[in-house]
Amino acid sequence: MDNNHLIQTLNTLTTDKNLDHVLNAANPKFAKYSNGPIEGINRKIKLLRRLSFGMPNFTNMKKRIIL
Repeated sequence: MDNNHLIQTLNTLTTDKNLDHVLNAANPKFAKYSNGPIEGINRKIKLLRRLSFGMPNFTNMKKRIIL
């Protein structure tokens, strides 16, 4: 396995500019925060858009979503 990508990622994350952010993200105090709920909402929106593709207008799409 080529470690060049891993080394490049670690070098990017540990620059002086990003090091504080990386350390804050690794802090156990912030472990309770998750982007899971937001990702779930985005997934539902994308699913509704995919199911509504081809609807002639927004009103029909809205009716389909409400059903």
